[in-house]
Amino acid sequence: MFAIYNLLLFFSFILSLPFIWKGIRPDKNFPDCLKERFAIYNRNTVRQLKKQKNIWIHTASIGEFLSITPLIKRLQEEKKYNLIITFNTKRGRAVAEKRFPDIRCLFFPIDLYPVMRRAIERINPEIIVIVETELWPNLLHIASKRKIPVVLLNGRISPFSYPKYRRIRFFSKRVLPLFSAITMRSEEEAEKIIYLGAERGKVEVVGSMKFDLAYEMSKTVNPDEVREKLGIERDRRVVVFGSLHPEEEEEIINIAGKLLKKFPHILTVIVPRYLDKTRVYSILKKKNLDYVRRSELPPSKVCPILVVDTYGDLNNFYSISEFAFVGASLYRWGGQNPIEPIAFKKPVLFGPYHWDFKEEWKKIKEGGGGIEVESYEDLYQKVSYLLENPSICREIGEKGYSVLLKNMGATERNLTLLSRFL
Repeated sequence: MFAIYNLLLFFSFILSLPFIWKGIRPDKNFPDCLKERFAIYNRNTVRQLKKQKNIWIHTASIGEFLSITPLIKRLQEEKKYNLIITFNTKRGRAVAEKRFPDIRCLFFPIDLYPVMRRAIERINPEIIVIVETELWPNLLHIASKRKIPVVLLNGRISPFSYPKYRRIRFFSKRVLPLFSAITMRSEEEAEKIIYLGAERGKVEVVGSMKFDLAYEMSKTVNPDEVREKLGIERDRRVVVFGSLHPEEEEEIINIAGKLLKKFPHILTVIVPRYLDKTRVYSILKKKNLDYVRRSELPPSKVCPILVVDTYGDLNNFYSISEFAFVGASLYRWGGQNPIEPIAFKKPVLFGPYHWDFKEEWKKIKEGGGGIEVESYEDLYQKVSYLLENPSICREIGEKGYSVLLKNMGATERNLTLLSRFL
């Protein structure tokens, strides 16, 4: 079965090369990008990796990486582990290298048997940690033969992906038992991964590390300093529409236009999820709505709409907002992270398509810290209601913060599990 997998993976890679080339080709920032995908590392890297056993942490992209930054910091504090972090994406690696300049970051090797065997030989891991839910059969197979523990942390199986996994259950039943331990966000997801083939005795429910991350992140942001730096008046009310999927942009801008007629003194902040795909500027121009870009702040004039055209600023705007709508949830995309606003005691509004954060959103909603909206019209009505009722807005924000505090601790529980193998 593994031979068939390798054959299919090889031909899939060849056929998809024209589509993925942009993401894996060498460039000035990552000249060894392609080589590392084949586990070909420069001499300096190989020399450093051989000095001691390493903890190999794989995070597919920026979201997975950010979710475990509290865990990485805790491992660093121990000062007895050498960490190696691998990524699928250039953006995820760039963010990691900026945040942890003393940790070696590499691109994840293609899961072909000879490539993965070479990667494991070179990286020399004492343990391999995979974040969220990625199944790499050759990595698991080779690590198992070499008695290297592989742990899946912060695992999740969304309602959207579960039917796909069920279709390959015949294969997952061979692969999942190769994990040494698995931690999942919820009991429901734990039962799903057990059904797919994981051994019940190896599966633990620890909650979501994203609550820990949001709390730590909120302590690094000072709202007063944010307003001063950006030139936003202290008494000006701010409404944030964050992480918008391109398909949501026009409808959200329609809402922004209506809000400005009803509440002319508010600042509406629009944050596209994909800066290279956004149509926000052309839509605003078409609707004759005045705006300023984040990169132009502080502005030379007061504008009713601010478009965030930089990465890494979203939490700054959450901190100064009255409340926030979190996008990719009114379009069938699965939702973005709804926890970050509640870390600043801000109510969060979320659409019905939130399967990627199903468990987190369930806790926020049941705890009274968020409002689910069914449509764009419903979103407009709820936004208007919160702007008209600031005391209710503050009450919801306090409830959301209580939910955050109640659900922290997953990082510590994951660290305890990892310590069994170190």
